[in-house]
Amino acid sequence: MSNICYITYQSFPSSKANTIQTMANLKYLIKNGNEVELIFPLREKNSSDNLIDLQSFYSFKENLKVTGTEHKYPFGKIQMFEKMFFIFSHAAWSRKVVKRVNKIYDLNTLFITRSEWVAYFLSKCKLNLVYECHQSSKIKSLLIPLIVKNKKSKVIFLNELLRESFNLEKEFNPQINVLHNGVDTEYFQENIKKEKNSIIFVGNLLRFNKDRNIEFLIESFKNNSSLDKYKLKLIGGPENERTRIDKLIFENNLNENIKTYGELSREDTILEIQKSEIGLLLNKSDNLHSTQFTSPLKYFEFLYGGLKVVGVDFPAHRVLPFAENILLFSENNIEEFVNCINSSKNIESIMKNKLNSISLDLRVKKIIEIIQT
Repeated sequence: MSNICYITYQSFPSSKANTIQTMANLKYLIKNGNEVELIFPLREKNSSDNLIDLQSFYSFKENLKVTGTEHKYPFGKIQMFEKMFFIFSHAAWSRKVVKRVNKIYDLNTLFITRSEWVAYFLSKCKLNLVYECHQSSKIKSLLIPLIVKNKKSKVIFLNELLRESFNLEKEFNPQINVLHNGVDTEYFQENIKKEKNSIIFVGNLLRFNKDRNIEFLIESFKNNSSLDKYKLKLIGGPENERTRIDKLIFENNLNENIKTYGELSREDTILEIQKSEIGLLLNKSDNLHSTQFTSPLKYFEFLYGGLKVVGVDFPAHRVLPFAENILLFSENNIEEFVNCINSSKNIESIMKNKLNSISLDLRVKKIIEIIQT
C-alpha cells in the first residue's frame, strides 16, 4: 500500500471530461490498495470538497480524503485578462499548496498531478511525482525540462504525438512515458439490446467555448436521404448550446432523426452508449489539442460498449489504440461521413475479451509501476 497525494488545479464537481477522468483514476488507485488524498482549489461557486457530494456526482463508492483549499486569487473572479490571471493564480496556488504538503508528507509519499506548476514545485522539493501532461503550451514547454531534472520526476503524455512535440532529450527517456486514457469497466452491463441504426455523440457540445461542429451533423442529415433510417443521439451540455442545437434541428425538420439529451449521469450515459451501434468522434481543426493530442474518454467507452467508431480524420485519432478499426472521414466532407456510417454495417465491433488493455484498472497499475521504478 502507498500513500498517494493527488494535487490538481481542476474544480470539482464538474461534468468536464477531464474531471471525470481524474475521479476515475482516483477510484482505481484506491481499488489497487492505495490511500489517496485529493487536493484542489475551491475556486468556483459550486466547488465542493464534500466526499458524499463527489461520490454522488461521479457515481463511485470508494473512500478518499478530499481537501479543498481556499483560492484567494483573481482567476474566476475577474472577467478580463483571463489567460493572464489563470497563469498567475495557477502558479501562486500551486506554490502555496506544495509548500504545505512538503511539511506534512514524508519522502515515501507518491504525488500525482495534472498541473505543470504543481509538478514544477514538487520537483524542486525532490519529491516522488508523476505529472500527467494532457495538452501542450508554451509554459509546459518551459517547465517540463525543469521538472525532469529531478530524477524522481516521471512524466506521462496522453499520446505519442504530444510526447514528440516537447522534443525532450534522450537522457530523460527513462522518465518519459505514454499512456492513453482508459475505460471504467464497472459501469457496463451485460446483454444490453442495441437500437438498430442508432448513432451517438457524447461530450461537451462546445470545446474550449467554441462550436464543436455539431452543425456538420445536422447538415449531413439534412442533405442526404441515406441517413433517414438512422437516429442520432447528442449527449452533453451546456444547456444554452443544447437549446441552440434544438432550434437548428427543428428548423431543418430533423426531430425524427436527431435528439439532444443534455448532461446525463455516468450510468445513464454508459447505458445510452451500450444501446447504440455507432459512436462519433467529432471535433474541429481550429485547435491543436483536438487534432493532435486528444485521447477521448468516450472513444474507450465506445469500444467497450461494442460500438463501431466513426471519426474525423485527425492525427490524434490515428494513434489511438485499435485505431485501425476507426472509420475516418475528412473534416466537413458529408459524402465521406455518410459512406463511413453506411460502411459500419460491414465491420464487426471489437470483442470485449480483447479490450482488457484499455481498462482504467490496467492504466492505474501502469501508473503505479511508473512511480515505483
